[in-house]
Amino acid sequence: MNTPGQNSPSNFDEDFTQALDKWKEQHNLRDDDSIFLLLDLFRIHQSHWDAIRHRQMPSLEEFKADIAILAESTETLKKRTKKEIQAVELPTAIMAVIASGLAGYLIGKFL
Repeated sequence: MNTPGQNSPSNFDEDFTQALDKWKEQHNLRDDDSIFLLLDLFRIHQSHWDAIRHRQMPSLEEFKADIAILAESTETLKKRTKKEIQAVELPTAIMAVIASGLAGYLIGKFL
C-alpha cells in the first residue's frame, strides 16, 4: 500500500504479465495455447471497464479539492448569516401580526 506522501502507482499491466509468465511456467503452457485467447479477451474487457470507470469517477485529488471548496464556502456562509441575522423587537412583531390579521379580515369581508 502506498504511503500518503508517496506518489508512485504500481504498474498493473507489468504485474499481470509477470504473474502470467509464472503461471505459464508452473503449468508448462505453450505460447500458442487457446487459453491465451481468453486472456486477451479478458484484457480487452478489463481495459474497456477501466476506461468507463475513469470517465465516470473523479480522481481523489479532484474530490479532495471539491471538499475543500465546499468546506470553505460553508464557513463563509456561516460567517455571513451570523452577521445578517437581526432580531425583531416584540412590540413590532405584535403590531405586524395585528395588522396582517386585520387586513385579512377586511379583505375577506369585502370580497
